[in-house]
Amino acid sequence: MSGVLGTLSVLLISLSAEAARLQSWQFNQAQNQLIFSTDEPVQPRVQLLTDPVRLVIDLPNTSLERRRIREDGDGAIDEIEIRREDEDTARIVIELENEYTIDPTQVIVQGTSQTGWSVQLPPPRRLSRAERRANRDRETRIPIEVIPYVDAAVIQTVEVVTNGRGVTIRADRPLTDYTSGWDQATSTYQIRIPQARLARDFTNPTLDNRSPLLSLRAQQADSDVVIGLQPAPGVQIGELSRVSQSLALSLAGRPQRRFVPGETTRTRILPPLDQLPNVANQRVLIVIDPGHGGRDPGAIGIGGLRETDIVLEVSLRVAELLQQNGAEIILTRADEREVGLEPRVALANRANADIFVSIHANAISMSRPDVNGVETYFYSSAAGRELSAYLLDSLLEATGMNNRGVKEARFFVLRRTNMPASLVELGFVTGAEDAPRLADSNFRELLAKAVARGILQYIVDTF
Repeated sequence: MSGVLGTLSVLLISLSAEAARLQSWQFNQAQNQLIFSTDEPVQPRVQLLTDPVRLVIDLPNTSLERRRIREDGDGAIDEIEIRREDEDTARIVIELENEYTIDPTQVIVQGTSQTGWSVQLPPPRRLSRAERRANRDRETRIPIEVIPYVDAAVIQTVEVVTNGRGVTIRADRPLTDYTSGWDQATSTYQIRIPQARLARDFTNPTLDNRSPLLSLRAQQADSDVVIGLQPAPGVQIGELSRVSQSLALSLAGRPQRRFVPGETTRTRILPPLDQLPNVANQRVLIVIDPGHGGRDPGAIGIGGLRETDIVLEVSLRVAELLQQNGAEIILTRADEREVGLEPRVALANRANADIFVSIHANAISMSRPDVNGVETYFYSSAAGRELSAYLLDSLLEATGMNNRGVKEARFFVLRRTNMPASLVELGFVTGAEDAPRLADSNFRELLAKAVARGILQYIVDTF
């Protein structure tokens, strides 16, 4: 027997104006799917009955000219029957062979149009002997949820406007129901349009490195369309407004320059990360200061990402790399403990260290996941500024992170140390772009190599 069991058309020629009529039905054996349509809207009632197992679909206020139509099934399907249950109800029955059943929770009955329906059956399962005995002479009725048809808006295009000042969402009708805001789980700004679907030929836009957005993607989420986007550093989300059959999201600011890994516009020449310079001849003592620790975890970011966890792992690896390349190292802490600012500074000064580098991760409000990037700090001295510049250049070249620059600040560990000192902010634990990378051990290894390279090259060029 073919995969399509039957198509029934124009079952009733002359019925009263009030009654709907079943126009067509089709069961695809290969897909375990029944589709049918009526000439007027109806609301099916569906239930799964046992002994024997059969799916019963009642169509109220629907009449048939012929009292009974029957098609033999194939495989686990015994037969499909369409009959007049009473004067006002047409019934479709899909009956399984005696030894088979289906999971009622996996049956999906859904409207496909105002007068069309789809019934998706899960793969039939063979009953065990014990199950057959338990079901014998005992009929069970299990109601099946019916998902009504919703006349969904069609989202035709989502695109960045030509001047980069906004995003336009075009539909086949005015959109009056939508919500928007930051989604903390994905760190994206989301626009949700309920009762909508993407057009058949819809494609997400392609973004280049000059785009005001890092990402822009529309996807189907059940009966909703969700558009998620990440603004580039320097770009802020503006107002969302309705214009005719479109939604317009304004963008403010200008995207900051973003470095591509391997690219450099600086005059400093940095060696490859796997060829770090050796400074054994310079006989330098370097203090590496992992920020925070113990009862002070530092910043807490997306997904509970903790600053102390990041900086301790990176700092320990930086110390190891520096030692492997001829430097003498002191760590202000080597495990998860709290150390005050004064003891950190006193340790460096008492040891008469040549360089002090404090390693941190940045943070801002969780409502600003658009803020990302690496920056370094110094206080007052030209040597501290130069060390900070080497560190920033190395990090940018290695990671391609957003460049937030070399800055001067009155941090205690910078003001009170007697040697060239720099404080490094490795990225934002609250940043949509930075946080997932900072959580990755492979990326932390990359950061450690970049920090070590910056320090070693600074020593080679200045000592």
